[in-house]
Amino acid sequence: MNPFEGRVALVTGAASGIGAALATALQAAGARVVLADIDHDSALRQASAIGAEADAAVALDVRERTGFASVAQAVLARHGRIDYLFNNAGIAIIGNTLAMTGADWDRLLDVNVRGVVHGVEAVYPLMVEQAPKDGWRGHIVNTASISGLVPAPGFTAYAMTKHAVVGLSVSLREEARRYGVRVSAICPSVIGTPMADQARLLGDSVPVRDRVNGFARLPDADYCARKVLKGVRRNQAIIPVAPAAHIGWRLYRLWPGLLRPVTRRLADELAPMDARSGQRGAHDPR
Repeated sequence: MNPFEGRVALVTGAASGIGAALATALQAAGARVVLADIDHDSALRQASAIGAEADAAVALDVRERTGFASVAQAVLARHGRIDYLFNNAGIAIIGNTLAMTGADWDRLLDVNVRGVVHGVEAVYPLMVEQAPKDGWRGHIVNTASISGLVPAPGFTAYAMTKHAVVGLSVSLREEARRYGVRVSAICPSVIGTPMADQARLLGDSVPVRDRVNGFARLPDADYCARKVLKGVRRNQAIIPVAPAAHIGWRLYRLWPGLLRPVTRRLADELAPMDARSGQRGAHDPR
């Protein structure tokens, strides 16, 4: 049975990257997709490209609680229900934590954490109230990250927000099951998208792709979407994308110290160029 056929799916951050790939895969699977993005023009172009309905693209800034609620109510009025919410919109600010400003912290929290919370606030109660289909009422799928499961030096502030998304997801999952609502967290490693391609460290003009070994071998967004929908079909609580994410998460749970050389190497690769002495601090003898 195809769990997406005829279902209504609201996808945030759907104009590009993982969100666009999810919208494309869902449309191909027979879902009625609503593409929400702060960049409405790009969302309109993406909706047209995948053959979605004329009104399938909506403008949405996930930082706005009332705006998210209005979009959810409009989708409900248009389609009668919301079967899937893909809380996918997100941003990445990476680099040395000492370089983070208050505005950087606030922006990450507003988009990556509050944006997900606003989606849950807007859609979860609607799912609880709607009639079940095939034994469940709805499925909330929150985009987190492998950095929400394992240490991610150089991505510390971003990792904080993704740990929050994982915690929200696995806890809400236990609450929501009594109402017939499913909850999953997507945990990709770095995916080859425009955001990854353009990513730069704070205060550094060199693209991250030129600083981290193996960046050119990243899985693409379409691969990510296929893996995500497979995990959604299985109703997985955590959906790691790509073997590296799955292996890294399992190893860290079983043997945290085993990943220490990897995380330290990443910290070195993402360090400011003038700070790469290759020497460990005297305060850290491990």
